[in-house]
Parts: sequence; structure tokens; C-alpha cells
Amino acid sequence: MKTSFENFVEDISSNEEDKNLWKGNLSDRWSIGNTPNGGYSMAFAAKAISNSLAHKDPLSISANYLERLDFGESLVKVYLVNESKSMSTARAELIQDKKVKVIFTGTFTNFSKSNGLDLSMREEPKFDSYDDCILQPFKEGFNPKLEKNLEKKYCKDSIWWENSKKENDAVLNLYMSWPEKETVDLFTLILFLDATTPPIFNKLGSVGWVPTITLTSHIRGFPSSGPLKVSAKTEFVTKGFMEEDREIWDSNGKLVGQSKQMAKLRMKK
Repeated sequence: MKTSFENFVEDISSNEEDKNLWKGNLSDRWSIGNTPNGGYSMAFAAKAISNSLAHKDPLSISANYLERLDFGESLVKVYLVNESKSMSTARAELIQDKKVKVIFTGTFTNFSKSNGLDLSMREEPKFDSYDDCILQPFKEGFNPKLEKNLEKKYCKDSIWWENSKKENDAVLNLYMSWPEKETVDLFTLILFLDATTPPIFNKLGSVGWVPTITLTSHIRGFPSSGPLKVSAKTEFVTKGFMEEDREIWDSNGKLVGQSKQMAKLRMKK
């Protein structure tokens, strides 16, 4: 039986049908309800973009989600925008049934050849110890199918499925890893940057559907082995639109990923 990571690698793969036109299948293993998770579809497109460029490592990628994605056959058309010694930039379209459903812009580099200053203006966030955190249970029909394939251990102030209340901050702190504890690659970081429960649930409970409108992810480098600290927060909800900010820190206290998205909070009636 394949591991979750091996399934992920397979599920973001695609074959080149024509120059810079890649064909693959979006799998329901990474679903939220009846649609692929936004971080998964971004990783799927990022892999196709990477395959088209001289520089292979995602540095920054942004997406505008125009229509709901379906599972199954998907095309990624990649257009080279610029190539320099250290970076390549491209835009891409994710196409299903001859419709452009997501537009991407990405900049890629080669981290192994990158040299420059390393400087952090703040330390990693303080979490409960890994052993003291609570493994999120999986309940069929309640949790998205995506959750079956990830290990998430939540800090005690982030147990949203039991202790959500208005006095809480819309913040979630958790450790995330592959269930088999395999090393996380750069495309996994893209998935993980959109794989937490919406942090607003820690304040309001499971109040509805939260589809992504735009998502930007920054990748800072390869993480060290071990569970990753993931921090997610929402600070403002305006006319039903809200931001979600996430950070990922590795086991050595290094920031390895950041994301910001705009989402629509569709409350249950």
C-alpha cells in the first residue's frame, strides 16, 4: 500500500501533451466537500509549472479561483514570462472541460544555488509540546477527505471541534506532518499552507463553507525533518469576506512557508 506522501506525489503529477501543456487528474483524495482543496490544486499546477521551467523550486505562487474545480482530467497550460540567472516567472491556467477555472502566477528558483543573507526579525511561535497536543479525530461525513491523509495535532487552545467559543481568537496552532513521518518537500508545503481548518472555526464553530477566492503562498526553503508548526489566523471579516494568514516553521525553528488568502464565509442557514 502506498503512503499518503506517495499518493500525493502521484496525484500532482502530469504528462506533457504539447509544449508546456500538461495533462493530469485531480484526485478526490484531497477533497474539501465535493471539490479539490485549493492548496492541492495549487500544488498540482506548481508541479506542472516547475516541469516547464529552468528553475524547479517554487518561491512564490498566486492563484485566482474563478470557478469550482471538479475531480478528474485537468490541463495546465504554462506561459513563460521571464527567465533570469536565478529565477523564472510564469503564468498558468488550470483548465477543465475547456474552461479556465484557476489562473496562476509563479516565480521559481533553485534553492540549492541561492546565496544571500539569512535574518529573522522574530522567533518561532510558542506551541505546546508535540506530545501534549491533541490528534484531530477523523469522523466520516464531518471531516473533509483531505484529513485522512494528514496528521494534525492541535495545541490545547486550538481544539476547535470541541471548544470553539466567541471568546477565542480566530487562531489555530497545530503540528502537521505526513502520517508516515516522511520528509516534507516544497510541493507538500504548498498543500500544508491551505490544509488547516479555517481558523474562524475556533471562534464560531463549524459555521459553513469557506471557499477560497485568492491564495498566495511563499516558500522559504526546504524544511528540516520532523513535525512542522503551522499557525493560522483570521483577524477581519467584512461583508462575509475574510483573510486567512498561515505560517509554517520547521523543527529547527526556521520559517519555511507563508500564505495569505481571501475567502468567502458562507454561513449555514
